[in-house]
Amino acid sequence: MKKFAILALSVISLIIASCTTTEKQDIHLSGAGVLEQKPEQLPVPADPTLSRQALDALIVGRYQDNQDFKWTDVDLHTLWSAAEVAGLIVVGYQPATAKDVDSYIHRINLQSTAWKSVHDALLQLVLDELRSKGQVVELTDLVEEDDQVLPLFVLRTSDKDVITKLSNLKNVRYVEPYGYWPATWAARSSSGCDNSTEPLNTSDWTGITPAALLPWNYNNVNVPSAWNVAQGQGVRIGVIDAGLSASQPLLGTQFNDGSSNVGRSITTDYTLGTSAFTSCTHGTSMCGVAAGPRNGQNATTGVAYKSSLHFIRACNDVVLDQSSELTGTKNALTRMGNLNDIRVISMSIGTPFSSTALRDGVTYATNKGKLIMAAAGTSFSLTSWYGVIYPAAYSQCIAVTGVKENGSRCSSCHDGSAVMFTIPMERDANSNRNSLSLKPSLSTPSYIGGSSVATATAAGVAALVYSAKPTLTRAQVIDILQRTSQFYPTRTSTKGFGNLNASAAVNLALTY
Repeated sequence: MKKFAILALSVISLIIASCTTTEKQDIHLSGAGVLEQKPEQLPVPADPTLSRQALDALIVGRYQDNQDFKWTDVDLHTLWSAAEVAGLIVVGYQPATAKDVDSYIHRINLQSTAWKSVHDALLQLVLDELRSKGQVVELTDLVEEDDQVLPLFVLRTSDKDVITKLSNLKNVRYVEPYGYWPATWAARSSSGCDNSTEPLNTSDWTGITPAALLPWNYNNVNVPSAWNVAQGQGVRIGVIDAGLSASQPLLGTQFNDGSSNVGRSITTDYTLGTSAFTSCTHGTSMCGVAAGPRNGQNATTGVAYKSSLHFIRACNDVVLDQSSELTGTKNALTRMGNLNDIRVISMSIGTPFSSTALRDGVTYATNKGKLIMAAAGTSFSLTSWYGVIYPAAYSQCIAVTGVKENGSRCSSCHDGSAVMFTIPMERDANSNRNSLSLKPSLSTPSYIGGSSVATATAAGVAALVYSAKPTLTRAQVIDILQRTSQFYPTRTSTKGFGNLNASAAVNLALTY
């Protein structure tokens, strides 16, 4: 078997170390070679790249046919063509003899000899290939991102020989275009960022103590009854979204207002841009639903109104159509994963295209014990497909979608076999009257709909369950939510186990 002897190890007889209980895992290569070719070698694409029109038609068509799209399902010619459009590739790497990296990705020590030697050898391979063609290139020109937590890097190249050589190595877990988006789907730079203009209907809320508003749909999943047992105390919820408003004090200095005055905290971070606070305030609505204070200012209350909150801005809007947004979301997941007190992560963002780099971030956080609630998808005018989007479609996530009061599909919500739970969030008679949450400023509520608000609501319910019994594991909370949901033990083809039942779930948690 041909091997690239770019780097050599001094010890020949090293074997893969078995998984340990330590936080970092050091896995060693066997043999003297670092890079090793696969037995079956793919040829370099001979034909010119597909035209943008042909490429978009192929990819969008496949998505519409299958309600799914993965780069692993296309040939090298299509992958290279898409890389030419994106201008970037993402490379996931591993020692040649590594197995089942997903199971221990959260314990890998990237600075260990085994992993760093592969990392360095791959970068040198790419440099050598590009320089052999006369390109004057250094690592700083080549590397867009060199992940320090996950075994992957992003490169500024679409060279077909580079892509082919990488694809033919056992050391490469995947090589994919990074940030491809069809030209036929117009950019949505403000998706999910606008506030509803639907006039408020006073029948869509109820006044509760001390002077807060209870959104109508909380009753549909028995949240008020659940509060007799738990209100989210002792739990921190993580929200990954597009931005917070700096003008909403109930998610700032007044986070402990009213009945939420229990010493909880709200913290912010960002993995995209220079601040968590932006003009796109979709995150304000999501945080308000998940853990907004049960206040005394006539504003809506959150589900887990005694939970702490950690927000990370990771994207520009709810549609992850740029490489920077994929990177921001991936990095937000690893940061959340490394925060021990976060139990639940809420993600009301996504993309129709699978990204293995994004999946690595999901796997990392899940392996760290985080329960990830992710939105199944909300259709805007640019879309005609209705598949469950990513990351919700990954098995590690709990996919949530919204339904009308009567249980039928909400006007804009995606559903499908990946969905596990639903939340009623749309009035039967008016699709614009949805759930309610905090606006960017002041206390007057605003309607917020789609699978986004369903996901934030579900995250709040999960926090109530953790609060009822803090010793529960992620798997146990999921089991409790399933056992107390609408259709259990049946899982339907498009709506999973149906509506959550917060009251039944927290009561089962007490005796679980």
